[in-house]
Amino acid sequence: MNKQTVIDLVSPRMKLIRTEMDYTQDEMADIIGISKKTLVQLEKGRQELGWAVAVVVCALFRESALLRSVMGDDPVELAEIAVHAEIHSRETAASASVNWWIEVGQWQQYKLQQHTAGGHYRIIGEGGKRLFSTGDREKALAQFKKYMDII
Repeated sequence: MNKQTVIDLVSPRMKLIRTEMDYTQDEMADIIGISKKTLVQLEKGRQELGWAVAVVVCALFRESALLRSVMGDDPVELAEIAVHAEIHSRETAASASVNWWIEVGQWQQYKLQQHTAGGHYRIIGEGGKRLFSTGDREKALAQFKKYMDII
């Protein structure tokens, strides 16, 4: 997963996301902070979507069924994985959606899961908290082993 992958997932869907959310071009442009002219160019594929706008769309339209269909239950998490090799967190609640995650391993209260759309990994701990995320399988397995060694 990298920035370009996120851009490639969002870019061709700009118009569909806008229509799904029932916004005019003027409204959508205002919401994401670009001109209407730029939005029209993006929707027609005449201009390349930038990273910042792709992230804004992921964040502000994270509930979009269309975005979720290609990026999984949390488009923002996919954007995070694109820029951070690893995410260590004991504060973030993990999404409860089972549809987007396959279980790779489980040890006591810890689960290692892989995202079905993005292919990235996460470790879920007690209370469903996301403890770690990465796009690298070997790092995910190594971190999961560390949690197994704690107990």
